[in-house]
Amino acid sequence: MYKMLEVVGRSKESLSEAVKDAVNQVTAGGEKAQFFVVQEQRGLVKGGKVEEFQVIVKVGVSG
Repeated sequence: MYKMLEVVGRSKESLSEAVKDAVNQVTAGGEKAQFFVVQEQRGLVKGGKVEEFQVIVKVGVSG
C-alpha cells in the first residue's frame, strides 16, 4: 500500500527539473518515493519571458 503526497515542484530550467525538485522534496524528508504522477503543469511569466516552471506532483511513498 502506498501513501500519496501532493507536492509543488519549481525550476527555472524546465518542467522535468521541476518534477525532480518535487520528488527531491519528498525524499529529503526521509520518505521512500516509489512513483509519481504529474497532476498539473504551469509556469510564471515576467516581462514577456518564462521565469519559472511549476508542477503539481503526487508522489507515491512506501512506509
